[in-house]
Amino acid sequence: MRVQKLVVFRGLYLGDLVVATGALRALRRGYPRAEITLVSLPWTSALAPHLAHVDRLLPYPGAPGLDEGEDKEELETFLERVSAEKFDLAVNLHGRGPISTQLVSRFGARRVAGFTNEEAPALDVEVPWNSEAHESRKLLLLAEKAGGAPTGPEPQLRVRAEDDERAQALLPTRIWRRPQALVHPGASISEKRWPERSFGGVAEGLIRRGYAVAVTGSVGEKELTHRVSEKATGSVDLGGKTNLSTLIALVARASVVISNDTGPAHLAYALRTPSVTLFGPTTDVERWGPLDRRWHTVLCGDPISDISVEEVLQNVQGFGAGEERSA
Repeated sequence: MRVQKLVVFRGLYLGDLVVATGALRALRRGYPRAEITLVSLPWTSALAPHLAHVDRLLPYPGAPGLDEGEDKEELETFLERVSAEKFDLAVNLHGRGPISTQLVSRFGARRVAGFTNEEAPALDVEVPWNSEAHESRKLLLLAEKAGGAPTGPEPQLRVRAEDDERAQALLPTRIWRRPQALVHPGASISEKRWPERSFGGVAEGLIRRGYAVAVTGSVGEKELTHRVSEKATGSVDLGGKTNLSTLIALVARASVVISNDTGPAHLAYALRTPSVTLFGPTTDVERWGPLDRRWHTVLCGDPISDISVEEVLQNVQGFGAGEERSA
């Protein structure tokens, strides 16, 4: 079947979308002349410029029972708009649930690909769901079965020159020539948050080892980043000062990222920046952790506070400051 218009559905949040970029790359290579449209939540407009294999974004309002969307009328209007696009192929990279499967089936595409689900309509291309496989590998397998070209599952993001310039402007000139470490102490849920005193200890230890340290966080995390930065004299507090594009550029130019299991950790995986990610008991590391353990170390604690500052610093030292890393 000739595919000129292809639509992919992947909602959720930053890390969830980054792990799908390998599958998007496979679809682009399999359909090099097709227009690839991503259907995702409105926040994705901030990430879209960094998705090299997506041509267009269609923000969707969310769906009851799937994410935060509760407006059924708004969703119906959106589905009418999508159906009018007359896509040749729709790929459900969101998951295997019946709600997402039924939703993508209503996109009106000539063919639909997704994971097998007995509670949803049969699809033209179906792939069994392997709950133990890494999320990137599962999505890549589906993309390949839907006509994507074989490629690796590693995530990938694009960095724009203008974002790198803005990132540089945030950093004092005194640290430009030193290896840079990003410390990101925030996370969405408490079980994923390593103690702020431990992040402060790591920041202080990195400075003693010759790193320039920047502490990053959202606007809502400004108090947290300030407290962590206060514990490490000479660190730069960037809490609330970055948008997603600038954060991507900062991660790309860093020598190492130390983070909880949250968005910036996935940015480091996609940008090949060495990292140490701190995992609590709520995350399946084999499903969501980094694929390349040469440059991305995972440390697990139950509770997460069991991870020591010394463990983190030892693993950072193992990378070496500023060493060249494989692309």
